[in-house]
Amino acid sequence: MKIMIAYYSWQGHTHKVVEALAEKLDAETERIKPAKPSGMATKAMNAYFSLKSDINPCRTDLSSVDHLIVATPVWADHPTPYVMKYISLLTNTSGKTFSILVEMGGRGADKTIKKVRKGLEKKGMEFVTSAVTVEKDVDDDNFDLTVSTMAESIKNRVN
Repeated sequence: MKIMIAYYSWQGHTHKVVEALAEKLDAETERIKPAKPSGMATKAMNAYFSLKSDINPCRTDLSSVDHLIVATPVWADHPTPYVMKYISLLTNTSGKTFSILVEMGGRGADKTIKKVRKGLEKKGMEFVTSAVTVEKDVDDDNFDLTVSTMAESIKNRVN
């Protein structure tokens, strides 16, 4: 089974968690990068109003992927506009499974998961599981249980 983790990371927290999860699942990673830089106020406003922001070309064709994990930080109680743009560009998604990994400073995980899930289900994909990490735990390297539990849930469901 081929698993891919597509993620956006601004300050490195999401990247750190994604690397640990990818190792446990032997998954490929695809980093979502903004097409142009913008300030935090613009990023938060775009997230809050559910706007999409342009991204650099990256792997959006899932024809050779069996399971997709989308990982995003929480901004203004929403997924990043880069992740939402990525989801809108996905192709060959029908019948594939997905999971969601959210990294946050303090709140907004439920709303973020709901928005990402809705976007992927509109693409004909089937939800498997989600997990949330908190920035201070990532800073303290205290997120292995969350990552291990998510990896086991995915392995049990999609293998």
